[in-house]
Amino acid sequence: MKLTLIILLVLFTFYHGAFSQCNGCESLCDKKYNEVAYLTTHNAYNSKEDGFKLPNQKWNITTQLNSGVRALMIDVYDESGQLEVYHGFKILGSNPFLNILTEIKLFMDENENEVLTIILECYASADLIAKYFENSGLSQYLYTKTNNEEWKTLGQMIIDNTRLVVFSDKNDTHPGLEWYHYVWDYAVETHYSNNKKEDFSFDFNRGKDNIDNKDLFILNHFVTTPVTGVGHPNKSRKVNSNPYFIERVIECQQKTGKFPNFITVDFYNSGNCWEVVDIINNTSDICPKD
Repeated sequence: MKLTLIILLVLFTFYHGAFSQCNGCESLCDKKYNEVAYLTTHNAYNSKEDGFKLPNQKWNITTQLNSGVRALMIDVYDESGQLEVYHGFKILGSNPFLNILTEIKLFMDENENEVLTIILECYASADLIAKYFENSGLSQYLYTKTNNEEWKTLGQMIIDNTRLVVFSDKNDTHPGLEWYHYVWDYAVETHYSNNKKEDFSFDFNRGKDNIDNKDLFILNHFVTTPVTGVGHPNKSRKVNSNPYFIERVIECQQKTGKFPNFITVDFYNSGNCWEVVDIINNTSDICPKD
């Protein structure tokens, strides 16, 4: 009997230690996926660190993930059967999609309590995308949801080891690829074409049809140049800084009635991005960042 109690105590300690934190905070473990805010990088791959010209981010995806980014927006193109990521014009820089997925898998392998999201702007078929996820080894982490069920909690996703949610703006999923979610079946967004702070609005853009059935919200909070979508480091620092940033997020939540799940920024390292996400998640005092 005594031995049994010792074994149970050891198992409980291991279980609690393994899953005591979810995305850096224990209080998030009991929250459903759609009840959590995630720092999200716009054109996450388009970084100065990886040698891209006219970047949207200073640091690459590995650095982003290690510093707390938990959702990545990625553009992927089919180049004669080979998938690559780039922003509009390949001459400005590109990277094999497999390299990006490998970076993400390495992070997930080494960080077992983290839930990640990939949002694809997709110019390739679902079948080819699926092949790359399989080849990268990320398939083992994929989460599947149908419109008829609620999102699981972060804690349950971690226990199940289905910690990677994938969305695409191309609606060509089919039976067998249920993990490949058409983003506008689940989410609504604010407008993304903002060239200055004054262009920001709370109006819904893509995904606004049947909006009552959408339980995810993408709050686009970045300013870019017209046509090319190039990021502005200085303008990004201004819009990413408080009090403006947090005031806009809170006002948007109040006016739309939508919880901001994906707070999407350029140059995430500039301003108060983590602070804003922590405030929205009510984790500022519970789980302060180092």
